[in-house]
Amino acid sequence: MINLKLGFIIIIIAIIPLTSSFGITPAQQIIEYEPETEQKFSFSIINSENKKINLVLLPQGELNRSIALSNYSISLTPEISSITIEYSVKIPKGLSPGKHNAEILILEIPEAPSSELTYIGSIVGIITKTVIEVPYPGKYAESGFGIESSEEGKVNFVIPLVSKGNLDIARAKAVIDIFTPLNEKIVSITTQEISLASGERKELAAQLEASQITPGKYLAVATILYDESTLILEREFSIGNDGISIKNIEVNDFSLGEIAKFEFLLENNQNFQVEDAYILMQVLNNEGDIMAEFKSATYNLPPFGSELLVAFWDTEGVKTGTYDAKAFINFGQSSIQKELTLDISNNDITVVGVGYVIKSGSSNGSLTTILIIAIAVLVILNLTWFLILRKKVKNK
Repeated sequence: MINLKLGFIIIIIAIIPLTSSFGITPAQQIIEYEPETEQKFSFSIINSENKKINLVLLPQGELNRSIALSNYSISLTPEISSITIEYSVKIPKGLSPGKHNAEILILEIPEAPSSELTYIGSIVGIITKTVIEVPYPGKYAESGFGIESSEEGKVNFVIPLVSKGNLDIARAKAVIDIFTPLNEKIVSITTQEISLASGERKELAAQLEASQITPGKYLAVATILYDESTLILEREFSIGNDGISIKNIEVNDFSLGEIAKFEFLLENNQNFQVEDAYILMQVLNNEGDIMAEFKSATYNLPPFGSELLVAFWDTEGVKTGTYDAKAFINFGQSSIQKELTLDISNNDITVVGVGYVIKSGSSNGSLTTILIIAIAVLVILNLTWFLILRKKVKNK
């Protein structure tokens, strides 16, 4: 009977739009397959609204019986900003090639429910998971598809390719065909050719001049050719319409080695609601490999409206310096990629993006921009008046 109620509660979580008063980091950890070993991990629960909350932790997913938690229920108070939960996963032998998830569901429940209906309606759940990647025999690749319109009037296509097999890939490239809504192919472009060692990640890239096609919606079909195999991906994109954009990024008061709270302000410039949008952030090291990955919960973006998306990054072990980063706005089958740069110091993160510079915990960046624009306008006005007066003097 208890399992039946729990299953009903989880179904309710899936269908009711909820706002969480807590966050977790990391949301996901990826590990290599080492059968018949027990590996230890941890994650942090952040009391993002500094209030009293009660939480229940439940192992779930394919490998739920392999998970052992240090705590199965906790309570946070306004004085507790975060808490670390340790857990272990026993890696079974005989897993099939691909990804296998060991998930932990964190449920927020009311302190004193007055009825079962009230109890169900107030539950909020977030999942953190450990992903075990079992290599495929031979040559095998997995990929994504990012599309970004730049301010220079170009459309950038980025295809991250990861070799998941136990053999190296000698040659890989992609052919990207662009189709109209009427399924008419209008142009094809080809990426560079690369090679990948087993377990390696690289990117295929191509660029299209936006002036080559008229404004509107299009479908991009990428055919990835690697040695004797083929992988096909599809993404919709628009020309002449901003669609969804990142208008601002704020980082909370920050100390290196602690958890940084990123707030992404997304703007929906379309006349329809966008369902289940979320931000996936990747931070790259000097070699271009992903050193950290974190994402927000999912949100609905109202028509011609905006929404604040929150994600957490545990910066333990991160050194000061400048790092390339990528922010993916994911919604439905679409993904928009934004290139960013993070300038990290001991007490500050400066985010440099497309057309903006945002400094953590401060509005100085915006104020500086306004001052620069104002000074430029004054200089132009003074120069204009000087030229007019000079012309009048000459005429006299």
